Amino acid sequence: MRPLSLTISAFCSYSGTTVLDMEKLGTNGLYLITGETGAGKTTIFDAVTYALFDSPSGANRNDKMLRSKYADINTPTEVTMVFEYRGEKYNVSRNTEQVIAKKAGATRSEEHTSE
Repeated sequence: MRPLSLTISAFCSYSGTTVLDMEKLGTNGLYLITGETGAGKTTIFDAVTYALFDSPSGANRNDKMLRSKYADINTPTEVTMVFEYRGEKYNVSRNTEQVIAKKAGATRSEEHTSE
């Protein structure tokens, strides 16, 4: 399996939408993710694991912890991953159960879907 792109929206420490173009990493198969403490490295692993397995990495986190506390209420929490496996491309999108702004003046709505 080779990751091609990862889109993270209102997920953990990412309050907005971030797109990681992993095709730029090449095809050698070995990648190093580095950065200072709090830079978001574990969030990338959580996003990949959540996209593939509908669960964050590690036993200390659950679905309800994945929504960014910094995100605007109108920004949905979701992860989309595109990857290649045996020459075929796959696109997986998931979002957590979340409270979002409801249209037409209502105060809130809950939503949870997976594709």
